[in-house]
Amino acid sequence: LKFRYATYMKNITKILPYLFTLLLLTQNLLATQISYKVDDGKFLSNNSVYLEPTQKLTLKFDVKNAKSIRWYQIIPDTSKFYKNANHPWEENAYEWVGYGKINYNRVEIESFRNKTEVELTNKVLEANRPETTAYYNSELGSFWFEAEATLKNGKVVRSKGIKNVERKGLSPKVFRVSYMLDQSYIGYLTTFFNVPGIFGSMPYQSRNYIGVDCADVLVATTKIMNKEKNTKNYNVSMLVDKFKNKVKFRIEDGVPNMELHWGKEFNKGDFIAVNTNPNGRYYHIGMLYEDKNSNGILDKED
Repeated sequence: LKFRYATYMKNITKILPYLFTLLLLTQNLLATQISYKVDDGKFLSNNSVYLEPTQKLTLKFDVKNAKSIRWYQIIPDTSKFYKNANHPWEENAYEWVGYGKINYNRVEIESFRNKTEVELTNKVLEANRPETTAYYNSELGSFWFEAEATLKNGKVVRSKGIKNVERKGLSPKVFRVSYMLDQSYIGYLTTFFNVPGIFGSMPYQSRNYIGVDCADVLVATTKIMNKEKNTKNYNVSMLVDKFKNKVKFRIEDGVPNMELHWGKEFNKGDFIAVNTNPNGRYYHIGMLYEDKNSNGILDKED
């Protein structure tokens, strides 16, 4: 028994340093995930969270022995439109040209510095509004975050972030917050504000909020709302064929050639598809959202 005990202790002594190192690595790996809680719920560690602007969102980056902590917002550059395929008006229209390279900026949230737990608010998101684009929405849409901690021994521990840009765009493992108007289809559609526009986007890109085109954003919204996998890549013509036409009309300088009334010929949430060639295929589609000038008639103000 004494021999066995001595052998056991000798073996344990040999592997203790490795176990200690493994424990430290495990702690660091666990600490690299940003966690969150909505209102008074429990902290969770998913890669994304959906909520409405009226709900309270708390983020946490709990790192042991942290000397300093910094929080960053990762903002896609939406001042330009990207493409995976040639536009309809370009030579070799619709031809695949490869994944467009999306540009991202990382901006520190200075009010969060050295805080383990922080509350994300519209005021914080508005403070990081980029000056280069008119398409940034600080109230609704999707936002990406990275946290970084410097330990007392000088090592740096960080969550997935700006360095995790893949061939198709920002990795879905980067923590995302998506604010929606409400739980309706239109509400889920608003989570795509701040997502780059990519002509010829692929289902992987639209499903993971990397980038969308006009058809893919409408399909992805349905899949996300219903928690379905997006396996089919739809174009505009395919979507037009799936729905019943309510009315067809011509538009010149933003004015339809017939009077169309909100709540009669069409409703909020209906799709409108555009075709510049009567014998060609539809190449653009959008959703009717609001009678902007409240005159009850569809016009260019809407």
